[in-house]
Amino acid sequence: MEDNAYIASVAASVFYLIVSARFIRLHRRTGERPELLIGLYFALSGLYYLGYNIPSLFRFDGWPPLVELAVEWTYVVGVFPYLLFIRSVFRAKQVWAGWLVGVCSTFLLLGTGITTLRGSVEYSLDSPWFIIQWLGYTTPCLWLAWEALLYRRSAKKRARIGLCLPIVANRYLLIGLFGVLQVLACAADLSLANDLDEAQTVSRITDVLLGGAEIASVAVLWLAFFPPRDYVDWITQRAVILPTPMDG
Repeated sequence: MEDNAYIASVAASVFYLIVSARFIRLHRRTGERPELLIGLYFALSGLYYLGYNIPSLFRFDGWPPLVELAVEWTYVVGVFPYLLFIRSVFRAKQVWAGWLVGVCSTFLLLGTGITTLRGSVEYSLDSPWFIIQWLGYTTPCLWLAWEALLYRRSAKKRARIGLCLPIVANRYLLIGLFGVLQVLACAADLSLANDLDEAQTVSRITDVLLGGAEIASVAVLWLAFFPPRDYVDWITQRAVILPTPMDG
């Protein structure tokens, strides 16, 4: 595989860690739980991608099996605060949301736990445990995309009559796009597993797709929560807000 493909993926991991620091700093100011949860998710995801790519980037054979499993668990543990973030932001009071968090968590623990007992990470479409684990971390991405785009529809309608700031409606759109990009990254994992099944190596296309989707997803989320002033002004100017009786 080409070095620039690895560099793209490593760059994504560094971007995750930077965004994580911003969210955790925001949590310290606001004291709100969602900022901490998403910050933890990004921190652990960034560490996972660093651990996964360092052997290839620095051209050594790979981590010992126990270290490889520890790297795998780093991402799995990070999905739990991600699930809690989605529920707390969108479906805090719905019982079914709690069940969905439980099902995804069970899939993650079962798939990764069996892999751990076998002593090596499994990336194979022939492994049911890999598929179970994949469903455990892909479903939250689909859930977030659905919820954010659903909320965006109602926020956009309220923004038109001045009941919601245009930047807030746009934020839901960006979060939904983040979820879509994360789903693409998960699809790249299936491509990765197929590459390993057929050629015992990862194609450049797969790795660039994975790294590109990760970089784009974090950039979109950064824009959603930490937008530059020029971007906020642009979104506000583009919005068509209907006059209300209070405007005279």
